[in-house]
Amino acid sequence: MAETHSDNREPNTLESLVDRTLRSVNDADAEAAMQRVADIRVQRRLRDDALVEHLIKQKALQTGTVGAATSAAALIPGFGSLASFTLGVVTDVGVTLRLQSELVLEIAAAREHTLTPAEARNALMIVTGLNMGTERLVNQASRKMAERVAERFAGRAFVKAIPFVGIAVSAASNILMTYVIGKRADAYFRLGPDAVGDWSESFRAVTGVDERKLVGWLGDVMADVGRAVSGGAQRVGAATGDAVRRAGDAVAARFGRRPRLGDGE
Repeated sequence: MAETHSDNREPNTLESLVDRTLRSVNDADAEAAMQRVADIRVQRRLRDDALVEHLIKQKALQTGTVGAATSAAALIPGFGSLASFTLGVVTDVGVTLRLQSELVLEIAAAREHTLTPAEARNALMIVTGLNMGTERLVNQASRKMAERVAERFAGRAFVKAIPFVGIAVSAASNILMTYVIGKRADAYFRLGPDAVGDWSESFRAVTGVDERKLVGWLGDVMADVGRAVSGGAQRVGAATGDAVRRAGDAVAARFGRRPRLGDGE
């Protein structure tokens, strides 16, 4: 998701990765998603549309952080170690897919749907399906978002210190994809499979309405990356927010270890 794919890629590479991710979703994941949603209902007193919006934003920030750190680790010498120390993420597109799969299950729980494993996998495949035409639209919109955020941060030292736009494009791609997946999942569980429609149409509808909000989320992610570059591991570790911590938790669950966050956790 954080990566762009050329038209001459292996035709089933992305599909195979998605399929492998979806096959790993089981009853325990659905139960964990239901528990997270129940906790948020109690702690934040959110229900219905407000609850779904919170879930989507949370996962969009997490996947945006993964995309930014993945790109930065490839573009900035030495950033890989700093990212793993301060942001708690690794360069694995599977983490993004996993987080997006969790989002679909969380929205099912928010809309009070109890899914069998077969139903969950069917919903995930319908909601997360992606084609190359849509991928190109995502890449174009991501660059526009990145340029808008670069303008907002113009003059900041970290904008000059890193390949800002390149990193922001990767983060924006993940944010866009996660947001559209969340909206498609909500339509699926509120209105049924027929309401999901074509992925390209879903993407155009979202980017035509919600770009300002998504640019704001991207700005939050890039501010975290900027602090990681300019502030050092200890300062950023203390400053990282809930979205970054949840991304680290997802990685820990996937790889059986807890990434360090630089603040003693």
